[in-house]
Amino acid sequence: MANYSPQHFEPRAKAVNVKGVANRAVATVLTAGLIAQPLMSPLAAIAAPSTDNGDSVQGGGSSVENTVAAGNQAVVKTAAQLAEESAKQLKDAQAAYDAAQKNADAAGQSQKQAQQQKNQASQAVSDNEIEQNAAEVAALQEKIDELKAAVEKTEQQQKKLGDLNDQLDQANKSVEDKTQALKDAKAKQDEAKKALDDAQAKLDAMGMDEYEAAKKAVEDAQAKLDAANEAVVTAQANLDQAKAAEASAQQEKQNTEAALTSAQAKKQETAAALAAATTARDNAQQKLNQAQAALDAAVSGTGVDLSALEAAKNAAAGELKTAQDALEAATTADATAQANLQAAQTTVTAAQEKANAANAAVASAQSAYDAANKEYKDAASKRDTAKSAYEQAQQTEADKKAEYDRLVEVRQQKRAEYDAICAEVTSAKSAYDAASAEVDKLNQQIADLKSNMTVDQNVISQGMFGFMNYIIGGSQFTATQKKNAQDAVSMLTGADDKAEWYDNYVDQDMSRDTNPLSLEQMRNALTYLDTQNNLRKANGQSALSVSLRMTAAAALNTSYSSNIWGHSNCYFDNGENLAGGGGAYTGGETEDTLGWPYTGLYTQEKEKFDKYVEQYGDDLGSHRYDAYYIYQNYASISRECGHYLNIIDSSTRAIGIATGSGKNTDSEVTIFDYSDDDTQADFTVSEFKKLLNDYIDSAYNAGGTQEQKEQLKQLQNKLAEAQKNYGSTSNAYYAAVNKKDSARDAYTAADTNVNTARGEYEKAKSGTAAAKTAYDAAEAKLKGIDVKTPKTKLDAAKSEAATAQAALDKANAALADSKTKAADAAADKAKARSAHDAAKVKSDQASEAYDNATASVKDLAAKRDAAKTDLANKQGTLDDAKKADDTAQAGVDKAQAADVHAATALSGAKQAVAAKAQAVSDAQAKAKAAEGELAGANKAFERFAGAQKAVDDAKAAYDAAVAGVADAQKQLEAANEAVVDANLEIVKAKAELASDEALKADLEAVDHKASLAAGTTGNEKLVKLNAAYARYKAAVDATAGLKAALSDADAKLSDANDAYAAALAELGDAKDALAAAQAEYDKYHPKAEPQAKPQVAQAAAKAPVAKKKATDGALAQTGDTSALAGEVFVIGGITLVAAGVTLGDRRRKQM
Repeated sequence: MANYSPQHFEPRAKAVNVKGVANRAVATVLTAGLIAQPLMSPLAAIAAPSTDNGDSVQGGGSSVENTVAAGNQAVVKTAAQLAEESAKQLKDAQAAYDAAQKNADAAGQSQKQAQQQKNQASQAVSDNEIEQNAAEVAALQEKIDELKAAVEKTEQQQKKLGDLNDQLDQANKSVEDKTQALKDAKAKQDEAKKALDDAQAKLDAMGMDEYEAAKKAVEDAQAKLDAANEAVVTAQANLDQAKAAEASAQQEKQNTEAALTSAQAKKQETAAALAAATTARDNAQQKLNQAQAALDAAVSGTGVDLSALEAAKNAAAGELKTAQDALEAATTADATAQANLQAAQTTVTAAQEKANAANAAVASAQSAYDAANKEYKDAASKRDTAKSAYEQAQQTEADKKAEYDRLVEVRQQKRAEYDAICAEVTSAKSAYDAASAEVDKLNQQIADLKSNMTVDQNVISQGMFGFMNYIIGGSQFTATQKKNAQDAVSMLTGADDKAEWYDNYVDQDMSRDTNPLSLEQMRNALTYLDTQNNLRKANGQSALSVSLRMTAAAALNTSYSSNIWGHSNCYFDNGENLAGGGGAYTGGETEDTLGWPYTGLYTQEKEKFDKYVEQYGDDLGSHRYDAYYIYQNYASISRECGHYLNIIDSSTRAIGIATGSGKNTDSEVTIFDYSDDDTQADFTVSEFKKLLNDYIDSAYNAGGTQEQKEQLKQLQNKLAEAQKNYGSTSNAYYAAVNKKDSARDAYTAADTNVNTARGEYEKAKSGTAAAKTAYDAAEAKLKGIDVKTPKTKLDAAKSEAATAQAALDKANAALADSKTKAADAAADKAKARSAHDAAKVKSDQASEAYDNATASVKDLAAKRDAAKTDLANKQGTLDDAKKADDTAQAGVDKAQAADVHAATALSGAKQAVAAKAQAVSDAQAKAKAAEGELAGANKAFERFAGAQKAVDDAKAAYDAAVAGVADAQKQLEAANEAVVDANLEIVKAKAELASDEALKADLEAVDHKASLAAGTTGNEKLVKLNAAYARYKAAVDATAGLKAALSDADAKLSDANDAYAAALAELGDAKDALAAAQAEYDKYHPKAEPQAKPQVAQAAAKAPVAKKKATDGALAQTGDTSALAGEVFVIGGITLVAAGVTLGDRRRKQM
């Protein structure tokens, strides 16, 4: 028999023994009831099926033939027996048919189930093929997406690094500009100082005596006016006080408590006035001390000896008087001698004319000689000047050479210092790199360890929200703690006081590591708490507790401030500090070991505040720990030092800290939110750290072994220490970098100084050469002047004059004698005049020196006296203020007792008002008179006003220049800080770029085909991509099982088909047998019982049902099941169904 092959499956081949089935059916129908021999041939023909090629079967015959033969030979029964047997056979055939029908139904159901299982298995195989294709496409797309993202992020980081380098260049340029600006400001300061000195010198040159007198007159008038004005103010204050007392008395009759309040308010006013007057008196005392010190320094510190100057002045005056007496005596003697000479002159006129002629010749020769001699002396003077210049040039050259040599040594020293600091930078960089590597190593070890420990992802994904709900649901927490946790949850979810920016910046994905609401960032925030309290302890302030609500507030505000730099002004209670940068704190916990951000929030601002305390004194210093007071009274200082003041504020009770970045940004910040509400102090720092660490550890270490947990704890402790070491080495490294920059600047400046000094030295050498040339020229000119020839001519003329004079003397001895005496007298007079003039100069100089010395001391003494006067005035004001304060206190006391004496007090108060009003009128009249006196003094002082104004203007300009230098210095410091910040950002950006490039390289290194085969990239960092490949691998791994299941379902379906076909065949046989039995029964029972036909009809009716079931079954897909009905043969009135033979034949036709 040929194999049976359905259209849609490939089941196992299985042969059905149709021949055997047919034999069984025929054997059931043909019994001993077949008695007629003519039946043999047809039956034998039916029972002998054809072979596949149509040939008849030859041989010994079938069992049917044997049975028939036996019947013909031995069985002979009566009609009654045959009728009874046919009835029994009909009943048995009906039972066999019913059983076959039941078996066929069961086989059909099994076949249907097997077909469904086959369909399901086939669909699973098809779905798995689709899943493989989809997973492969998804894995490839994931790789493309991640690589694209990595490339984009790398490009962004490269751009960011470029921008940061540009910022660094700008910062360096700013440092250069600020350095030049500082130099310019210092130059302006020097110029302003010179202008101030010049203006002061001009003022001093105007005559200190007159200036001081006019100035003193103005000051006295001003002091008198000030005193008068103060008297007016005092009188007015007294009047106001009296009026207040009157109002107080009037009010007391109505409400004694209101009167007391008014008096107390007055007391506060006078107390404030007393404090102001005390401050003014102290300032005046300080000015007096300074003036006295200056006077003392002028007297004792400048080396001026007034006694010696006075003695010199008196001695010079005595010498002048002696010279005056001598001059008068010489004048008298000269007059007498001149009278005698006049008398003798008349006698010797003629002789004198000859002598005059001779003398004229001498004079001419003398003139020529004097001219030559003058030229010689002038040349000698110029020679001497040139010589001095030459010697000075030599000295200058030597000085410049020495300075140049010194600066060369300084440059060498600065170079050595720079090289040493470079080595220090290298060492610090090595330590910094080692610390950074250690942190990275420990982080990796922790990550590796955690990867082998079960993580409660649900707890992690809920972040701070889950932690707050844990407190809300925990029985170990107080009602206040739960309420505050609930308030925090309302804030976190936006249910309460939702900020308008909430949706834009608050990230609900709390599993993101940098989200301030994540557990990772909550753990980082813990690292700031101990330092916060250590700084408060160092300032004598109580430790802060941790507020759950402020913790949530800080996290929300961190989300805002990381997107929009600045304070959100939402959620926090009484203060907030904001710092750029995030992550765990790595600095020290004490003032001398702090790291960022505390160096900015605390250290730098504390230095500024301390300087302000020096400037403003105890009023500011005594309120150091009262941030609100400083905010109200010193707003600018509060703005400049507010972070520091928030940290140490005595009213603060609790804190919340958060760090990280909000939605839509990579920028990280750290927020400190403060509360002065005692109900917000939920946990101590140690309690909160343990609570949060235990909570986080329970999430990250949910399934780890005790050994793993202990190892993780040790690694985390090591990481904390490594992070601190990283912070300290980072600070040391950047400090060394700053020192290196400073050393480089110092070396550059030293090198510049050397070059400048070299230029000055070369210039000095040139100056020396030029001076020597000038000296040589002057010496040569001096040697070229002829003085001897004029001297010879002069001597000759004198000889002739002597001869003439001798003749004259001889002719007029008397005249000569008179002339001699007159000449002597004239010489004596000239000598006396010369001595007198010299004594006069000496006396004038001594007097001027004494006057100048005394005038300088008087100036300082006048300032000292003015300071004394001012102090006296301020003391008077203070006394008045004390009196007013005492009076106000008395008013308070009086107000307290005034309930009984209200009417009397009111009358007295009205009288006091009248008296004080008169006192005010009198004081105002005196003030008006004082104004007139001041106007007159000012008019006399007007000529000094311009010079004084010039001094004042120059002083203002100088003060402005000093402030400009300070401002330029501050800007330079800020620019240097910007350079440091830019370098830090570049270091961070380079680290981020290296990480991004490493990820890009990892993605590019992924072998797609190999990863598909392995189900992973082999790189643990590529989590999402590994998951995509794992999905594909899972689908591939499932293929074999699914195909095996399909093959098994196919085999089961084939078995079910065979069983169903066999059951249908048996049903057909049973049906045919039933029909044959019915026919046999009808043969012997012509009038059959009524129930027989229904049974046969039922049997006949079931055949189509069986046929329909077969048609509905899976075999309907393989061919026409009508062949299973078989063919009916009527032989001698007996119906037979040769189903098996017909089925076999038809199957062969269908194949």
